[in-house]
Amino acid sequence: MQNGTPEFRAFTMSSSILVNRLVSDATVVFGENKLVVKALWDTGATGTCISAEVVQKLSLIPTGKKNICTPSGTKEVNTYLLNIVLPNNVGIKDVEVCDTDIGNQGIGMLIGMDIIGIGDFAVSNYNNKTIFSFRYPSKHKIDFVHEINLQNLIGKKHGKGKRKKK
Repeated sequence: MQNGTPEFRAFTMSSSILVNRLVSDATVVFGENKLVVKALWDTGATGTCISAEVVQKLSLIPTGKKNICTPSGTKEVNTYLLNIVLPNNVGIKDVEVCDTDIGNQGIGMLIGMDIIGIGDFAVSNYNNKTIFSFRYPSKHKIDFVHEINLQNLIGKKHGKGKRKKK
């Protein structure tokens, strides 16, 4: 932050096909220890979770416990305080994460709404190719209805948009 203005950072992930999972790399930082993992972005999760393998590889020390609700029920899990660095150096400090069984998804982290909700997040499937982008901190409102209404108010372009030479 310079002169009270936040430093905005963002990244975009692209796929050449339509995908049903949004995955990026994420670096989990605990003190001097760092581990790069695959992270699944999940708008249905309220909090960010890490796998038991991440806990073990980084020798994490729990900061507490809390109850979480999963599709298979409620359970008590350990919590940890970590820094997370997303692609393009999008860093988020002091994130409380919990360890839980992520299952055989090939990921080390599940990013929930605690992180998604502090930034701007958009997904597009234009031309049958999935792209998602995340910016932190949030910069402005994204409103597709407003955008369409403005376009309809202005109207469609006429011609090629070039003036005729005289």
